[in-house]
Parts: sequence; C-alpha cells; structure tokens
Amino acid sequence: MVENSDNQEFVVLKGEEVVELDEQIYKYLGLDGNNFKYLYLINYQLISVIQRRVDIRNNEIKNKLFYDDYDGLECEVLKPGAKSWQKGKIKVELNVKFYPDESEEEIKENESSQSENQGENSGDNNSEEVETEVSPLDDLRQKFNQENQ
Repeated sequence: MVENSDNQEFVVLKGEEVVELDEQIYKYLGLDGNNFKYLYLINYQLISVIQRRVDIRNNEIKNKLFYDDYDGLECEVLKPGAKSWQKGKIKVELNVKFYPDESEEEIKENESSQSENQGENSGDNNSEEVETEVSPLDDLRQKFNQENQ
C-alpha cells in the first residue's frame, strides 16, 4: 500500500519485513541490543515494542485498545453532520510506515542496468569470475559479521 504524505510516498509494512534500528533508537525504546550498533526486528516485533512503550498504566485498558484478543474500549462518537452520538468501541492499530530513499522503479532500473553490465562483461572468455545472485540480505549479513568480529 503506497500513500502520499507531504509529497513523499511511503509503504505500510505489513509482513515480516526486517527493520534495522540504530543503537540510539533501540535504547530509547527500552530494548537491550547487547551494545551492538544495530538491532534488527521483524515488523510485528517493532509494533509490539511500541505498544509496550505507550504509557497506559492500566493493563486492561491497554489490552482492550491494542490487542486483537480484546473487544476494544466502549465509547461514543459524534460524526460531523450526525444528529446524535453513536455507541461503539475503539481500538488502536499501529502501522509502521517506510519511506524508501529510492522508488521500486528506480531500484528495478538500477538492478537491470547492473545485470546488463554483468552480461557485457561475461562475454570475455578469459574471465573466471563466477556470477552469483545478489541477495537483499547480503548487506545485513555483512553488517552482522562486522559487528561480531
């Protein structure tokens, strides 16, 4: 899902995307990253951490607001133009929105131009370089290996 806010498009993370948080951010959220420079959380883990940080002291109210296992908090809502209040329940749903530096089209264009360049270079019979598919997790693996050394 892509929306537009202040002329900057964002994507609502829904699945099991991995989010990288630097040390300052994860410590602010009250997480222990064993003093690593980065902490990696799956999207739903990040949402859970943010929900726990909301300063609602009454757990029953907090559960009813945030968690699907609960019905919500009873309330009344007055909508513009309505003649009376409407009874119902409220729930809070958190979404993590990601503002990419490059659009999906730009990423695909860069990948296609890189593969064209590799294709031109692979015609060289003297080249012993073996082509391997680049994984989006390679950067993550490299950072993890550097931090563990």
